[in-house]
Amino acid sequence: MRSIGRCCVIAAFAVLLPLAARANAPALPVTIGTGAELSAWKATPADGVSLALGSEPAVSGGALRLDFDFHGGGGYAVAHRAVSLDLPANYEFTFRVRGECPVNNLEFKLIDASGDNVWWVNQRDVEFTPVARAMTLKKRHISFAWGPQGGGEPRHVAAIEFAVTAGRGGRGSVWIEDLRLVPMPVPDTTRRAPVATASSNSGAAPRAVDGDPATAWASAPHD
Repeated sequence: MRSIGRCCVIAAFAVLLPLAARANAPALPVTIGTGAELSAWKATPADGVSLALGSEPAVSGGALRLDFDFHGGGGYAVAHRAVSLDLPANYEFTFRVRGECPVNNLEFKLIDASGDNVWWVNQRDVEFTPVARAMTLKKRHISFAWGPQGGGEPRHVAAIEFAVTAGRGGRGSVWIEDLRLVPMPVPDTTRRAPVATASSNSGAAPRAVDGDPATAWASAPHD
């Protein structure tokens, strides 16, 4: 890019149009039952940790309740549910969470059919509140945790887990409700051509960004 002129009186700028734009209408959200389908959830706490699962009414129809006790130590309290979800090219998981317990960690995990490859979002030192708040986990927030696959993205999910892991530990309850898989539009990464305008000799402004080193923009002679 080149320009020729007296900088004190020349004003020229280039604007690069957005590289990502929403495209492709997404499918409808998939609701994954929480408290309304309690029998689908399984408690799998660590040794020395107590966990009881329950169901309570909620605005969205039902909340999964995790009553846990770390008994003065560490460990984890996991609620596991088998599912069969084919993940779209772009997506996010949404849910609402509340709790009455000390500050602890909240993990959300996706597990493949082998049961060995795990992707997760590990939110540390969560200050749970008695009023439910919405949480959104976008595709970019979910990372490979462990397993023989060694990385990559999840394609098919065979199980979902919520885990409360010991931060301060203690005992208490956490409620999860309205868990959904929401397909999202795929970002448009098509590169757009830059656009240039100038306050002087504006007709030649595109020459400054045409990619040709032999062309240039210059101000009008009296500018």
